[in-house]
Amino acid sequence: MPSLRKFSLLGALVAAIALLALPAAAGATLVYTKNPFKPSVFAANDNGGGAFRIGPGTSPRVSPDGDAIAYAFESSNGKRQLKIAAAEGGGSATVMNNLQDTYNFAFSPDSRLIAALRGPELGKRTLVLLDVTSGTVQRTIASGYFSGLSFSPDSTELAYALTQKEGGFPTKINVFSVPVGGGKPVQLTRDNRSQNPVWGPDGKIAFVKLLGAEQRKYGPKSEIFLMNENGTGQKRLTNTKVGPLLFGLTPLAWSQNGNRLLAEFGGQDTSYAVTVNPQTGAQKRIGPPGEQGFIATALSKDGSTVLGFTGGFEPGPNHAVATVPYGGGKARTLVKGGYEPDWSR
Repeated sequence: MPSLRKFSLLGALVAAIALLALPAAAGATLVYTKNPFKPSVFAANDNGGGAFRIGPGTSPRVSPDGDAIAYAFESSNGKRQLKIAAAEGGGSATVMNNLQDTYNFAFSPDSRLIAALRGPELGKRTLVLLDVTSGTVQRTIASGYFSGLSFSPDSTELAYALTQKEGGFPTKINVFSVPVGGGKPVQLTRDNRSQNPVWGPDGKIAFVKLLGAEQRKYGPKSEIFLMNENGTGQKRLTNTKVGPLLFGLTPLAWSQNGNRLLAEFGGQDTSYAVTVNPQTGAQKRIGPPGEQGFIATALSKDGSTVLGFTGGFEPGPNHAVATVPYGGGKARTLVKGGYEPDWSR
């Protein structure tokens, strides 16, 4: 299996090209996808300048240190692979076959590990940890059906939501945590309706509880709850009006100081960014109006800026990578035709 060490040597051979693509004065790395009917992954400065193509693929993520890019690639036989590329250019390597559920993979905050799911197209997935430098699987965590995963800020633990049975109404799913260096998983919730954990600072985890399954005709709604990292102190944060064909809120990211929380409100033909006050639960929609006005994907570390894209989540010609101030305001277009952005800012 190829490793980053092999193609990092290629990076030295194309250093001049890499310097042209990303100037030495560049700040954080921005990654995104373009051309939805023949998708390719691109890298750029965090203002959208100096862009260059990484290769064919989708669902890119960039390591927090801005050095590595992970993305999905569909091979000629229709199987999805996980690839890693150096952000400065110089090639990529396939590090895992049978990648599944591309919304469920992430870099650790120290940029050393990737958590991802692999398995058959139908059936249970396996959650694994990959070493970014070697491109090899370091550890297998669990198997089943997953809905959300998140590293602790110090990169020593991983939280994830897992159920052993697909489907059902409502799905019986709970949040677990596990030390990345070894040890058994610990079950943090026991209500069979908790998912999408997002680990924040000061030992807090934001997560979704599925509420109202008995009263709602088309499925439960999602509300954000908080708990301590050991599962204690669970409390409801948001109270949201959610229509019958809508899901509600899903937490996406915390600011480093823990004072700001980014979420997405979703449902049938609906997805838009919402900021949530972690102390009061107060919500504010940001970005352009409309059912799919601005789809959030990341929050800057200082919590000042939300990254996302306009044009809706379905493939189309009107996508644009954009940013919106956390406090609200006009969207700033960074890349016309881009979508699925992530950054190390």
